[in-house]
Amino acid sequence: MFDIGDEEIAAIADTLHKKLLTRFQGGKDGYLARAERAIAEKMGSKYCLMVNSGTSALSCALVALGIGPGDEVLVSAYTWIATPLAPMLLGALPKLVEVDETLTMDSIDLEKKISSRTKAILCVHMANLPCNMDAIMRIANAHGIPVVEDACQAVGGLYKGKRLGTFGKIGCYSLNAYKNITCGEGGAIVTDDPELYDRCRLWHDCGTFVQEYDAPVKIPHFAGNDFRASELQGAMICVQLPKLDVGLEALRAKSRALREYFQSERPDIGIMPHNDPESQANFGIQYPTREALLEAHKRNENLNALLDTAGRHIFTNWVPLVERRTYRDDINPFLNSPHGNEYHYNPEDAPRTLELLGRTMTFFFPWDQDPKDTVEFYKNFVP
Repeated sequence: MFDIGDEEIAAIADTLHKKLLTRFQGGKDGYLARAERAIAEKMGSKYCLMVNSGTSALSCALVALGIGPGDEVLVSAYTWIATPLAPMLLGALPKLVEVDETLTMDSIDLEKKISSRTKAILCVHMANLPCNMDAIMRIANAHGIPVVEDACQAVGGLYKGKRLGTFGKIGCYSLNAYKNITCGEGGAIVTDDPELYDRCRLWHDCGTFVQEYDAPVKIPHFAGNDFRASELQGAMICVQLPKLDVGLEALRAKSRALREYFQSERPDIGIMPHNDPESQANFGIQYPTREALLEAHKRNENLNALLDTAGRHIFTNWVPLVERRTYRDDINPFLNSPHGNEYHYNPEDAPRTLELLGRTMTFFFPWDQDPKDTVEFYKNFVP
């Protein structure tokens, strides 16, 4: 999370003093409308819609593409549980795709997993790690399958000079307290397609038909949810967004410093590969085996800080998915069909992903920390 200071407090106070709290009270010049225009411009997209979470953004994206019962959605096996649950709650089957050494979607396994039921590819830029979008888009275009980018953990990140979230049909961002910029809880969707944008608007606001937007919805109205963001969230993002590139460049500076140190001083330790080293805003090391990692750090009491030991991003620990449970047993009959029963989200479904996660350490650092201090910390941390 980047800095929160007096500017954010002043913007929130302004909305409170004006008593303009909900989405439509601010109108076209309100904080939320301005934040959406600013995000669209920053990312290089025609349209942006802010919602109440990154999870809601994923739901809107899949609804916009018409994903529903009987469809398959190919999902990166290393992610947060919201990614596979988004298609699961629409009656579709989330099908796991292995990650490679970059901890992003393996394009070779992606092509192997495509079937006649595949209706979308949901790739994930985890922890500011960009996927190989050249390979993913080449495969997707060859098969005529739309791509949704889960850039929730990579807001503003780059791949070869282009913003993550803008390669596929729709990009999704999270703006909660653990992301590159924040409004506490929140999310955003970007797209260049006006119809997909309208479908996202309808799904995120069941009352769209009575509301006044910057531009009218041009497609027939259908039943939706309520995933609206508020003026308070828009106010925070209006202040946070100008800090985004400054913060990302600070992360890149630390990543460069760490890479230089490990390349010159610790050639015995493998550096995690990256799909675009020029834009790298994260850093990790990889041991040959899980046993080698644990042996090297057996006396390190701080090891848990760099390992996902809580299992929150390990798919075998996602109880609702593994147990295939929604609020009603019949809400997703496809999961319990003969075809759906082939996928139980066991270790055998993505063994390479589990093996890589077991021997990889991803480094995290405060955006305002000096690169020299970052190197000094990890120099002492890694035996």
